[in-house]
Amino acid sequence: MLLSNIKKIFFNNNDFLNNETLMNGNMSESSLLHFRRKRSLKQINNIYYFWNYDKDFKILISTMKFKNKMGLAREISELIKEGVSFVLEKEEIDYIIPVPISKERQTERGFNQVEVILEELKLQYTKIKRIKNTKKMFQILNEEKRDQNIKNSFFVTSDTDLNNKNILLFDDIITTGSTLREIKKEIQKSYNVKKITVLTLAAAREIKVNKGEI
Repeated sequence: MLLSNIKKIFFNNNDFLNNETLMNGNMSESSLLHFRRKRSLKQINNIYYFWNYDKDFKILISTMKFKNKMGLAREISELIKEGVSFVLEKEEIDYIIPVPISKERQTERGFNQVEVILEELKLQYTKIKRIKNTKKMFQILNEEKRDQNIKNSFFVTSDTDLNNKNILLFDDIITTGSTLREIKKEIQKSYNVKKITVLTLAAAREIKVNKGEI
């Protein structure tokens, strides 16, 4: 009993979604079940995603990114691992490229959430550089201004030859697709890739309404 009380005082925290007491892990069983029920791998053109970008998912990813809950990558990776394997096999992916964050955000946060998830999945990835600190994309509603904000933000350099390869771009959220289109453009400047596929955790209403392709 004493040990249990000590754990509650020093090591315990609460679930980000329902405020249940957590003694182990980063997500309660009920929250894990909730996201498992809502998870469904969907495809729009060359874009795959697992969840709709709704209120609950926003809380999940915001908690991980902005409240230093990097450990949530473990639960997220468990929820998506079968779907990721399916996409990798179906699209015959040769290389995975996670969407990079800016140096400013890397310094603030200490990690890139999509890289951490890939590491939990034990998947190798190829990095590209983000060379421009941009405004946060959710603060920009106009799509043309979003495109301008992200323009020339990435530099593709790699010891890996991506020519004639199938590439998977991996990100947490896709809204209008501006960031991913810019990365695709920069990759195609340097390499004659065979195909570029996108996999994100969640998709916002905008990309689904527009039925966009990256």
